[in-house]
Amino acid sequence: MVSEEELRAGFGPPRGYSGVDAWEELEAVAGPLPTDYKEFVAAYGPGVVGAFLRVLHPSSAGFGMIETIESMAPLHQSLVPHKIPHAVFPAEGGMVQWATTLDADACFLVPGSTGKWGIGVWFRQRAQWEEYEGGVPAWLLRQAEGTLIIDGLPLREYGGFLPVD
Repeated sequence: MVSEEELRAGFGPPRGYSGVDAWEELEAVAGPLPTDYKEFVAAYGPGVVGAFLRVLHPSSAGFGMIETIESMAPLHQSLVPHKIPHAVFPAEGGMVQWATTLDADACFLVPGSTGKWGIGVWFRQRAQWEEYEGGVPAWLLRQAEGTLIIDGLPLREYGGFLPVD
């Protein structure tokens, strides 16, 4: 679990964008999402990490999570199981997209068999799928700090969190 101090050091002070109840509509059909993810996005809101990764939010006008899922899910579902190994929401039990990148890559919340969540990334330009352990806040923070370097996700280069909406 990432502390509030660590998040402040990596992304600045939280702005209190929404409550965690902002996911009620999505969770009614997708099922419960990870608490650490919801708390992070509720605190920081939609925005851009490292001038590259766009964090979506269900209430955002500019980075709308539900709208992005609706428009991108058919494409991602067409890649299952040959390129992407898991079902994609709105398929039952499917992964939920939570971010995009400037290169049109897609980040997903991957439900685990033990109740833990992971992160999956579809790197569109390389037609490559990769999975990572841990929650969204820790994963983003490790990249911003440079302790996790992922080829194709240059989050450390510019660092920080730029809010939108």
